[in-house]
Amino acid sequence: MRPRPWLRALLFGAASCLCVCALSGPAAAAGDAAATPSPDAVEKAQALFKKGTALFDSERYALALQQFRASYAAVASPNSRLYIARCLVELGDLTEAYLEFEHVAEEAAARAKAEPRYARTEQTAQLERDELAPRIGLVNVTVVHPELATSLTIAGREIPRARWGKPFPVKPGKVQIVLRTRTSSGVHGVELSTGEAKTLSLDAETNAPIADAGASAPLPGEGGDALAPEVPGERAHLRPYAYAAGGVGVAGLAMFTVAGLMANSTYSDLAESCGGPCPPDRQDDVDAGKTQKTVANVGFAIGALGLVAGTTLFILSLSGEGAGGASGATASQQLVIGPGFTGFRTTF
Repeated sequence: MRPRPWLRALLFGAASCLCVCALSGPAAAAGDAAATPSPDAVEKAQALFKKGTALFDSERYALALQQFRASYAAVASPNSRLYIARCLVELGDLTEAYLEFEHVAEEAAARAKAEPRYARTEQTAQLERDELAPRIGLVNVTVVHPELATSLTIAGREIPRARWGKPFPVKPGKVQIVLRTRTSSGVHGVELSTGEAKTLSLDAETNAPIADAGASAPLPGEGGDALAPEVPGERAHLRPYAYAAGGVGVAGLAMFTVAGLMANSTYSDLAESCGGPCPPDRQDDVDAGKTQKTVANVGFAIGALGLVAGTTLFILSLSGEGAGGASGATASQQLVIGPGFTGFRTTF
């Protein structure tokens, strides 16, 4: 996902340790509570999840994807599915990843009713889904006067009726939309650039557009909120700059500390050896002490400015996240800054 800041790779190793815990398994039937998986299934799923995270950390995403899918097949944990979506992002399948994040959010929301820790998984999936929006296209197709036999296809993929009227991810470029009814089949097209969102309303009775497909418009989100031009992912892009500024600040404070200690040592030595004004043959030591003091002062200024700028940028990046950026980790997740993603790391 996007070029990674160098600081993410530096900090990722410190967060590679996972605490594995057993979660409830797949749903037994519609309307029934999730059935508790057998100990053997849990042990198998945990082992596969651990292998998947190790492969993910080493950027072997195709192999990690296999492990996470196998883990999810053994025990249907939304956290395993979250990593499936993250692997798809790293493998470049952004539209499929967008849909997978949606499934994670829906599944985690259902599980959170009985297991509150999954509320964080839902928020994380929504945030990482929205961060993909600037890298793909989104098209929202509504159909009026549909019949039972009416079907909708977007970019060659048949869309379930429950998903009509919601943003659907597509690759930027020309997108073909096909509306089939009992008596007709209409082909419609829209052109989307990277990060663009468009709406299209079709009348099933005439198989013709009601609104102009060429006009960009905000897309309604899952909760009924409009997808404004400045989506959460745009502000989240400030984070690499926040990390970079923070890194500069840390380096500046380190320079201040080292140079300050050297200056103090130099001046202490001169005070003890000279006992007053130093003779000309110690002028080099005096100059060295002045230089060290100057470097320390410069380091302090750089460090302070870097930390202030980094903190400001990080706060700004969070201000556009809405519910997805809520703070406070649960027992099943931890904040991770890594080369593969920035967000909350989930345990199995």
